[in-house]
Amino acid sequence: MKKICTLILVWVLLGAIACGVVSCTQEPEPQIPHEHEFVLSETDSKAATCTEDGVEVKVCSCGEKQEQVLPATGHEMKVVMETKPTCTGKGSTDYKCFKCGKVEYNNHEALGHNIEETPSEPSRVRRCLNEGCTACEWTEANNKHAETLTFSFTKDDEAAIDAKYDEVKAMVEAAAKYDPALHGYAQTGALADEYAIVDKAHTELYDLVMNAMSQQQLAMVAYYCDMKNEEKQATYEYMMDYQTAIIAKFYTLSRPFYDSCYRDFYYYGMTQEEINAFLFDSDAVSNPEYTALKERNNAIEAEFLALSMSEQKEKLPVLYEEFADNNNEMAKIMGYENYLDYAYENVYGRDYTYEDVAELAGFVKTHISPVFNDLYTTFRNLTGYTDEELTMYNNQLVYSFFTNLEGNTFVNDYIDLLAFTSNPEKNITFSDEFNKLMGDGNMFRGDYEGAFVTTIYAPNLPIAYFGKGYDNCFTIVHEFGHYMNEVYSSEIYASGEYSQSYDLLEMHSQGNELLYLCYLEQNANYPSVANTMIRTHSLVNMFYAAVAGFTVDAFEQAVYLDEYEGTNADVIMADGTISADEYAMLYDSICLDYGIEDALDGYWEYGMTITSPCYYVSYSMSAISVLQLYEVAQTDGFDVAKEQYLKLFTYVDENPEMSMQEIMEYAGMLSFKDEQLYASLSAYFAKK
Repeated sequence: MKKICTLILVWVLLGAIACGVVSCTQEPEPQIPHEHEFVLSETDSKAATCTEDGVEVKVCSCGEKQEQVLPATGHEMKVVMETKPTCTGKGSTDYKCFKCGKVEYNNHEALGHNIEETPSEPSRVRRCLNEGCTACEWTEANNKHAETLTFSFTKDDEAAIDAKYDEVKAMVEAAAKYDPALHGYAQTGALADEYAIVDKAHTELYDLVMNAMSQQQLAMVAYYCDMKNEEKQATYEYMMDYQTAIIAKFYTLSRPFYDSCYRDFYYYGMTQEEINAFLFDSDAVSNPEYTALKERNNAIEAEFLALSMSEQKEKLPVLYEEFADNNNEMAKIMGYENYLDYAYENVYGRDYTYEDVAELAGFVKTHISPVFNDLYTTFRNLTGYTDEELTMYNNQLVYSFFTNLEGNTFVNDYIDLLAFTSNPEKNITFSDEFNKLMGDGNMFRGDYEGAFVTTIYAPNLPIAYFGKGYDNCFTIVHEFGHYMNEVYSSEIYASGEYSQSYDLLEMHSQGNELLYLCYLEQNANYPSVANTMIRTHSLVNMFYAAVAGFTVDAFEQAVYLDEYEGTNADVIMADGTISADEYAMLYDSICLDYGIEDALDGYWEYGMTITSPCYYVSYSMSAISVLQLYEVAQTDGFDVAKEQYLKLFTYVDENPEMSMQEIMEYAGMLSFKDEQLYASLSAYFAKK
């Protein structure tokens, strides 16, 4: 303790001495103020990021520091990829921060279609209004014709026909027998008054029969729309046989009228030759043997239609052999040597015989077959097209008019161009009738693989049917050509006083196809490759019809006549006849006769020989005739070809009794009987 106190004392004394020295010997130096110079310290500072604050540190030499917080900058996001949503597909937007590299994804749900409520016209699809979308929907027709076009035939209708038939028959049988001295035609008088009563009853019977025939047509359409429906199939088959029976029954009155005092009233305006022919036909149609053969052929056709495509080809030869034999027997009952003679004259209204076709066949072999072969080869070898060009082709020739916006639009725009300028008083336009067909409920779609137009007898109402795979743009245009003729000539031909050749009827349809092709080439703005694909396909189809119709007709001639002198005749006719197991070789041999080896691919097997016997040569005559419209459109202009085409309708305003030759001259076209036409087509299309 003593030592510690001593040390403290010494330290105090020393301090006092030192202080005393300074105080006593020197003046103190003045103090200089310190000015800080801060310099950024890179080691202590930290930059701000998108998500974290930074700090800026500055240090003075004296060690003093300054710090400043740098706020986080936040991301600078920019779009690096964007996929817009479509009606059916999701979209997305990809963002990236160009400072830190962070990526964000933003997904968008599909928009869904925005289908317009009503189309601009009934014939046009309702389109999606979203930008860039080509989706569309078909608007089902209204029910304007629902009652008229619904099958409604019952046993009560059959009873009404039977009762009316019995009434008319009793009146005629009760009448006095014909005496030319007493019973000549007179506009007034007791006999005229008496006949007026009978005629009224007979007209009522006729109307009932026509209604039954109309119901048979409706049963057919109902079945075609739903071919898996066994009830509809049974109804259709029943009505086919009933129609055969009721027509036979109706014509049994022809001879009693002839034998009665009403003869000159009933057959007024007919020559004796015409009366004799009518009586002969009436006797034949009402012949029980004829009726039995007709009913058997009805059954064959129904059996064929119910088969699948593969079954049809397998069973067709045997079915067709019996069918053709029955047709020949019916023709003999009608007073003809064979069915060919009967069909050419009575069914299809031709002004040429099947013998004439042999001469025309020479023109086809020389001028048409080579062009077909070249076009067919060109079409098969088409390559180098893009997916977009293939879509353009499909829009016209594959996809349905009812579900394809582009095709639907082109067809409608084309039809809007067609108007009957040669007869404005008739006030009929293609566009108006197209909209009526598509909007009023007389257009049908269904299972049957085909397309057709017919007029339902009783309401005198044309209808159109488009089956599966038979509703592309060109098929729609084809059938609408038929439909327009039914409309334009309905009043003239409803009476049955006039008739039209089936060759002309096909010109209405095939001519419309070719004009549509010309319209596309001039207005579609398709790439050249797509144009080539569509043009070549369409022309191949038309030349195909020209050649194939002749080959099928030659095939039918061989079968119905049981004669053949062409390629492989020594094998086919070895036993002096043609049997079902030789049909395939026969048709292939005929194709070789025409210079066509494989392109027609058993065309007869599609069954037109049963569904439309001896008909398809009309396709040939028509195709050859209207091909000149394409040439005219390309050389003289679309409007010139259009006017020629429209005259194929409007000739009826000049003279509905014109022959085919006169109609062609009226339209300014060469006839299919003129070799100059064949040579001209060959020269022109050989360049295509």
